[in-house]
Amino acid sequence: MSRKPRILLAARKVARQPFLDALGAEASFVETETLEDALAALQSDPEIDAVCCTLYFDESRMFDLVRWVRSNREQLRVICARALPKDLPTISLQAVDIASASLGATFVDFPELVRKQGAQAASQALRSAVLGHA
Repeated sequence: MSRKPRILLAARKVARQPFLDALGAEASFVETETLEDALAALQSDPEIDAVCCTLYFDESRMFDLVRWVRSNREQLRVICARALPKDLPTISLQAVDIASASLGATFVDFPELVRKQGAQAASQALRSAVLGHA
């Protein structure tokens, strides 16, 4: 039997639920709340397969984590996400999407997916992004 993908989940506790709901049965998680803890996990755990980081991780240090991953564990899939509904201007979300892509990460706007497609389809889209399914 193959092992479940191991996912570093860099998010405030309140923002983890969409990932846990979408992937709970299919993945194991290393949950972190600070950049320092995330970096320590990445440095000590070679079994991590992907990194999921939310917009407000450790006081908006999401891109610091993405840059470290790209410099040190470049093969990892990185998902940047807005996990919770919060009023943000469209231009800000577009900027996050562009910045994520420029760093080799995928941006998932989970609340917007829920709004447009429903919770089940949004969870499937998040699961596919994290696990690398088309």
